[in-house]
Amino acid sequence: MERRDFIFGTAVAATGAAIIPNLWGCQKDEECPTPDIQTNFNYLEVSGTHHDIGHQIGTRFSNEIRASYMAIADLINAAKEIVQAAPDVFYDPFLEAAQTHFPDYVEELQGISDGSGISFQDIMEGNMGLEIIFLYYELTGKLKYTFPPSYGCSSTAYSKNGKSYLTHNEDLFTSFLSYMYLLKMKVTGKPEILTLSYPGMLPGIPPGMNEAGIVQCGNDIQGLHIEQSVPIAFHFRSVLDSTSLDDAVDRAKFQHRARTMTHNIGSFNENKIVSVEAAPTKNQSHNVDGFYVHTNHFILPEMLDIEIDPNGLPSSESRFNKLTELSSAYADKPNDVNGDLITGFMSSHDAEIPPCVHDHGGASTLSHSVFDFQKKNWKLYYSNPCLRNAKTYAAI
Repeated sequence: MERRDFIFGTAVAATGAAIIPNLWGCQKDEECPTPDIQTNFNYLEVSGTHHDIGHQIGTRFSNEIRASYMAIADLINAAKEIVQAAPDVFYDPFLEAAQTHFPDYVEELQGISDGSGISFQDIMEGNMGLEIIFLYYELTGKLKYTFPPSYGCSSTAYSKNGKSYLTHNEDLFTSFLSYMYLLKMKVTGKPEILTLSYPGMLPGIPPGMNEAGIVQCGNDIQGLHIEQSVPIAFHFRSVLDSTSLDDAVDRAKFQHRARTMTHNIGSFNENKIVSVEAAPTKNQSHNVDGFYVHTNHFILPEMLDIEIDPNGLPSSESRFNKLTELSSAYADKPNDVNGDLITGFMSSHDAEIPPCVHDHGGASTLSHSVFDFQKKNWKLYYSNPCLRNAKTYAAI
């Protein structure tokens, strides 16, 4: 890729032991923070064409989308400034690739734009913001935006002796918590979906499941190379439309990809979990057997030569090591393993930046998910798992 020079001014800066003390990771219950007044995500059911569902989402959540953009104005403005200086490099190629390979999802975003009254380009830039920021960094060596040190998600899976669980802490900007929403979506001719969503984004980056029994969560990987190809939001949305585990894994491995990312995918019907580490140049999948921990760096052998920004997600190793330590104590105790036990691991506060994050530098654990493959349900926690604000949703 040809390096080009762009002048924009100054950079923008954003603001336990093996035996856990108790189920929630706190030494005493009173040490766990008090829940906010809001204890559940906003909820909406939508149906119709891709444009229809986008329009309904945009209409209902226009205020939340606008508020979330204002909350991360530094990031939004940095991406916008980059695009305005060179749209042929930082916007047009991503949109063209998305339109070529996933036109239905572009229509979905157009619907969000039409329903919310926010311009399509603003919505699209929101769905490719990380690609814009990191491509600029690759081409110029300048970082226009710095993420909070606790930015990044944690996942712990278990599959053994007929029992399977996929758990996930979704960590991002603290300000997003009250703006996120849970969607039940039915697009004509495709599986019905229940998924958590970020405001204005294609559903699928936070955890979700569909009526074919497919469940998904993901881990961001800040690879140093960006292809001018399909933004990662489209790939996560695509997995939610899959009709089988093989179909989901194939979609997660789709080669036209702008960035690095990990898809953790399971099938209620097959009682199986597969983790897919994907980069623009290659991918590798792993069938989960026993405990499997994933945070924000690649761990599969064939992916270790992919260059990752060493400063991009500094808490990844710490969270990985803590969750590996906690889960390892139960590697040979299958009768003791259940969803609540793993939620205890994910509630740990025992690290400088632990798996359960409470507004550290502007980022927090926004939700915790437990997919129970035996009960075929999704236990979704609002905010940190230690706060215990959970609702359980049966498989669709």
